[in-house]
Amino acid sequence: MKKAVCVCLALAVALSLTGCSGLTIFSNYRRLENIELVRTVTVDSQGGGGVNVSVYGTAGEQSEARMYERSGPSVGVAMGKLLLMPLGREAILSHTEALLMGEELAKESIRECLDYVERFSEMRLDTGVLIVRDGTARDLLAGLSGADTPASDTIAGLGRNIARVGEGYFFTAREIASSLADNGCALVQCVRGVEEEKLFEERGELNLEPAGFAVVREGAVCAYLTDQETLGAILLLGKYKSRNVDLALPGAAVTVSVDLAQTELEPVFDREGRLTRLRVRLSLRANVINVAGMADITDEAVRRTCEEALTEQMTGAVRAAVRRGQELALDYLDLEGAIRRKAPLKTADMPDAWQDIFPLLAVDVEGKSVLARTYDIADPPELFGKEDKNPWEKLIESLKGS
Repeated sequence: MKKAVCVCLALAVALSLTGCSGLTIFSNYRRLENIELVRTVTVDSQGGGGVNVSVYGTAGEQSEARMYERSGPSVGVAMGKLLLMPLGREAILSHTEALLMGEELAKESIRECLDYVERFSEMRLDTGVLIVRDGTARDLLAGLSGADTPASDTIAGLGRNIARVGEGYFFTAREIASSLADNGCALVQCVRGVEEEKLFEERGELNLEPAGFAVVREGAVCAYLTDQETLGAILLLGKYKSRNVDLALPGAAVTVSVDLAQTELEPVFDREGRLTRLRVRLSLRANVINVAGMADITDEAVRRTCEEALTEQMTGAVRAAVRRGQELALDYLDLEGAIRRKAPLKTADMPDAWQDIFPLLAVDVEGKSVLARTYDIADPPELFGKEDKNPWEKLIESLKGS
């Protein structure tokens, strides 16, 4: 009898673990056909108060992406209206990759959007935050959408590639909130929708391009950085990956790929412990990827000219980013934090406050570029391809020397 009871209980448990009974051991189990995976959220200011919220999601990899929108007095209320709206499916926000804000809303305040991401349990702090220039986020999302080109894929693609071409960086909600808390200001990546000729009918009406950084102060956009200032900010913030740079030479043009850029800061203090100067050193390594015109890249003088031109371009971008921050009296580059990490004891005893020092601080920027490779089969090996020796080679040489 006891054996029969045990068998019955075992069968009951087995049935509950299968799809036959409709039960599951997972309390938050949802059928795929009953959910809408949201990848992109947009928020725009609505005339007369309130906001308009749009979500862009799909019920699965094989299903068509859809856009839904609702308005409300706040982001939370508008999102609440959307949660069960999509054809009776439940919207899941834990897969959200990007939050786009319209320019008008961003100039009013981005705090409510950040607050919603931070507080709502389904939203992730690593969600990328973008500001849409020259239009609304909702219209950009609709314009990007095509039959075979989901808007979320286009945005995600730009996010993956933007740092590789040195034109921006998708800051996350966590990074922006931290910068606002620590520095009173932050940078946010901007994007813009542009009308271009369609390569195929299934794509959307718009294409997406980066539009530099916006400067946020007290939770609202107060300025925009130029392309040069944006590049300088990327270099100083350590967000740089690579960039192709055109160098103009007499009668020729050389394009190089800058695949390494390192910055080093050196604060200078006087005898009274006052910070009097900041030296920034930029180290660059580049490879030649294209030569147009009459330029003998194997000539050492030509190579030196390329290195000098590259140094001037990149150090000029750093100077521009620092200068704009000083004009705005906003340390969006977190130079204070970098200096404190470099000289913690001296900065702790500084007699003057950083907000008084920064706008007038003398900042010297110098750089050095090395043209590592030209990929010319005629290059003598003793001229090109010189790279730092690996640790094992250095160790062997040091042991030989001793």
